[in-house]
Amino acid sequence: MAKNLKLGEILKQAGIIDDFQLNSALSYQRHWGGRFGESLIKLGYLTEDKLQDFLARQFDLPLIELFGRKIPEDVLSYIPLEKAREFHVLAVERREISGTMHLVVAMTDPTNLMVIDSLQFMTGCRIKPALASDDAITSAIEKYYGPEVDEQEELDFALEDLAEPPKPPQPVVPVMPIPEPEPLPAPAPAPPAPDMGHYMAALKKLEDRYENLVRILLDRDLISPEDLDELM
Repeated sequence: MAKNLKLGEILKQAGIIDDFQLNSALSYQRHWGGRFGESLIKLGYLTEDKLQDFLARQFDLPLIELFGRKIPEDVLSYIPLEKAREFHVLAVERREISGTMHLVVAMTDPTNLMVIDSLQFMTGCRIKPALASDDAITSAIEKYYGPEVDEQEELDFALEDLAEPPKPPQPVVPVMPIPEPEPLPAPAPAPPAPDMGHYMAALKKLEDRYENLVRILLDRDLISPEDLDELM
């Protein structure tokens, strides 16, 4: 393995990617985080199978299948959960070769020498990288260590619970029966309709008296027809 070359440079020298794809993947990685090989895959420059086949041939590394594999707890304990998630790796097998303990570790980027050196210092074992897919490593970490929990989110929820005082129990208000409405008083009887015949008779009588009065005044020359016209 060329210790002075990173994965992007190795892929470029092999003609797998060009300068534009290399710089695009580096920019994507700086902006969104994650691993360089993962950035190439998400940008569509490489498939995961093609990348793993190339790395396996280039560095003579085994491809390891994690689905359905049983990993002993004492092997898993070499790499704590925090480092397994941080480096995206999984210890799968322990071998003693010529008196030296070797730890087979599944990873997606065996060119990351910083990760390999950190694992060797932490475990005290010689690290032997093995290739596994990104999804397979993620699923295996969740299977053996438990699903990832957002610690900050859990902390926020806990602080909210502490900050909010418990609500006192609400007093039980008895339900008072609603009284039935009192019956309304009976409406007063309507006045009887006026007797129109009586009014008409009185009016006719009044007209007759008026005509008699006018006639008397004319007969006695107390009023002339001209005066009567002016009065009318």
